[in-house]
Amino acid sequence: MNKKNLLIKSYITQKLASYKNFMLTEKTPEFQLIIDEAKVFASHNYDVKNDRHSLLVGPDIVNMEAILFHEFTHMYDVIRFSTKDSISYAQNRGYTEYHAAQIELLKLLNAKNIEDKLTFSLQQSIKTPFGEITVLDYILKCVEEVRELILKEIYPDNLYELSNTLGIIFNYLGRISICQLYADDYDHFKEKLEELDFALSFLGENSSIIISMTKGFLSDKEVKDLGEIYFPMVIELINKYKIQL
Repeated sequence: MNKKNLLIKSYITQKLASYKNFMLTEKTPEFQLIIDEAKVFASHNYDVKNDRHSLLVGPDIVNMEAILFHEFTHMYDVIRFSTKDSISYAQNRGYTEYHAAQIELLKLLNAKNIEDKLTFSLQQSIKTPFGEITVLDYILKCVEEVRELILKEIYPDNLYELSNTLGIIFNYLGRISICQLYADDYDHFKEKLEELDFALSFLGENSSIIISMTKGFLSDKEVKDLGEIYFPMVIELINKYKIQL
């Protein structure tokens, strides 16, 4: 392993320890680290059948702590809800994107840990992979990403693209939930943040239920209830867009 890869491996080991402290837990799995020169920050994969986690990272992952916290949360959620259970894993894909986005934003806001009752302004700046931008702009970036995807001439042309769109929507809902909890100027931007026509039109008849359920940190029962709505919705979307599996 070359010097750069050793630095990346050391950095991720340090940040995993920081993540455990942040989440007040020891529940994180062993995982295979894959360092790739491709243009990806980080991506978690779980092999359900063999109960194996892997973390793919790009060369620029160093100093992107919040992105790693996002991916570590996917691992954490598997341990809590989906170990060796392909059905639960599929059902919880929406929730884990929601939860990972909550943790990512809390880290960007310099929360001390998951129980920190911080306050912040949506107009304050945070350092993100996209540069230094306001919290509000960081959140609204999700909306533009979804609109760009949905308005493509051919959409979606594969399952990955559909999953990516759903992931972005649930990331958006997770970030909004943190703002609802802790932003002292949320009411000033409430209308703009909760203008969810893009999600309503895409998610269909289940959208209102999902939006009403994704508030704050979810209990185990709420995670289960959300999964029982999420999975059938995905099947409906696959059928609607005639996606080949």
